[in-house]
Amino acid sequence: MIGDPTLPATWRPQAFGRRPAREIEDPLVEPLWSGIRVLAHAGRTGAQFLDAEGGVQDWPDVATALGTALAADDAVLDGYLTTEATSDGTGILTASGVSAMRPSDMARQFLVGGGVNRRENRAAAAEAAVPPVFGVGDVLVFVAVDLIRLDGEPLLDVPLLERKRLLDGVLMEGPLVRRGIHVKPPIDVWISTWRSLGFRSVAYKQANSRYRPGEPNDDWASASIPRK
Repeated sequence: MIGDPTLPATWRPQAFGRRPAREIEDPLVEPLWSGIRVLAHAGRTGAQFLDAEGGVQDWPDVATALGTALAADDAVLDGYLTTEATSDGTGILTASGVSAMRPSDMARQFLVGGGVNRRENRAAAAEAAVPPVFGVGDVLVFVAVDLIRLDGEPLLDVPLLERKRLLDGVLMEGPLVRRGIHVKPPIDVWISTWRSLGFRSVAYKQANSRYRPGEPNDDWASASIPRK
C-alpha cells in the first residue's frame, strides 16, 4: 500500500484498474477531466493540493476558494485542477436530468459501448495520466469528484455513491470550485453533446466501490470515447 490509511498526508489518488469499462457492475459514469489529478486537503482557511507524486500544486486563489466553499472543519477531496470547467456552460445537465445551462451544474457524461476493449482502456488511462502544462493566464478550477475524509473521519470504506452524497452536502460551488456530476447508464442520448464539449475519456466507477489511496482499483475503469 502506497498510502497509510491512518495518515492522510501520505495518501495519493486511487488509480484505475485493468478491468474493461463494460464489466463494471452498477457503474456511476463521469467524465475524465483534463488537468492535474490531486487530493485536496482542505480546511476553513484554505487547502493544499497534492498530486499523484506527492508534490504540492500551488494555486493560492483556488485553495482559498475551496476553504470558503467547504461546509466542514476539514476534508480530503479527490479531484482535478483544470481549465475545462471555466467554459460557458454549453450542454449542461443537472443530476435530475433537467437542462440548466450553468457551468456549476455541468454533467459531462458518455455511454461507452460494449465494444470498448482493454487497449482502449489503457490508452484512456495513459492519456488521463499525462499532466498538462498551464499558462500564466490560465484560470484553474478545482473539480471535486470524491470525498475520502470528513471532519477527521476516513471515508475509505464508505461506498462511492454515499461518499458522493456527502460531497454534495459539504461543498458549495463557486467560480473556482465545482462538483463533478455523475450519472447511471443508459446515457447514450448525450453522446454527441459530450463529444462536442471536447471530452475524450470517461470513467466507470462501481457505485459500491471503496477507496484505496495510491492503489489501482478494478472497480474503476477508464475508457476512450468513440469518435462517432
